[in-house]
Amino acid sequence: MTIDFVKTQSVGNDFVLVHDADIQKLLDLNSPAPLTGGVAVATKPALTVDQLLVQLAIKASERNFGIGSDGLLVLGKQGGDITLRMFNPDGTEDFCGNGLRCAAICAANEGLVTTPSFVIVHRGERIETELLGDNRVRTKLGKADYTPAKVPVISPRELFKETVWSGMIDGMPLSFFGSALTTGSTHVVIPTVSFPDDDSFASISSTIEKDEHYPQHTSVIWAKEVEPMHLKIRIWERGAGETLGCGTGSSAAAADLLRRRSKGGTVQVDNPGGTIAVTMESWDAPITAEGEATIVYRGTYQLNLGS
Repeated sequence: MTIDFVKTQSVGNDFVLVHDADIQKLLDLNSPAPLTGGVAVATKPALTVDQLLVQLAIKASERNFGIGSDGLLVLGKQGGDITLRMFNPDGTEDFCGNGLRCAAICAANEGLVTTPSFVIVHRGERIETELLGDNRVRTKLGKADYTPAKVPVISPRELFKETVWSGMIDGMPLSFFGSALTTGSTHVVIPTVSFPDDDSFASISSTIEKDEHYPQHTSVIWAKEVEPMHLKIRIWERGAGETLGCGTGSSAAAADLLRRRSKGGTVQVDNPGGTIAVTMESWDAPITAEGEATIVYRGTYQLNLGS
């Protein structure tokens, strides 16, 4: 069975975007055949929406045998609002800042919205969205939250300027100082004066990602302050590995910097794939994030279920 898709990206964070109406068509094709004379002509079990989306996310995101992406976006419309779901390449559902920008650009391109300002409903949140021209999109997110149960992280207290992980890696005892917070998705932010080498980055980040103290796993954002209110980050996303961009991760790094400075303002966050401007009146105020997003190409994907 085939499905139309859009390949889209924001600061190098790339996605396969499909429409929820097309997902329903795939479900209908995969449903058991109706009874004929009281006897079913097929025994194929029906998939749920979520089961189909998990399979599609895993298969389509694979870079050697699929389309290749950092995740799957599912775009829809209910009433006057755009709806969005995002799935990581491992099939887990998540909140995605760059995905919001990509969805906004695609919604405008396909005529789903006719005004520059609209709402995207994503993971139960109503995200105020504005098209700024020249492929730039501004979104207003919720507040950064360090509450352990919200992050979530298993800890008796907030992890702000605390040890966020300690243990053994490759036979060496290591510990890392930083913060654990959520900006819609779980992040560990590790301030650093220099980024680790590639092997250390992957080994350490993947270990922290799946540590038992982070029950839903965590992204790991290494943040280097190159000048006041200007960060450069390196990103390890839960369920995806290293990526060139992360919107919620940029927001988490900016919020953590502002909390450590006890101030508000705009923080320039340089992702490997581009820059996101993150603005907050204070670290615990609503987050406004601004960045670019583009449509790369369109295509048709053949999904082989169960293979």
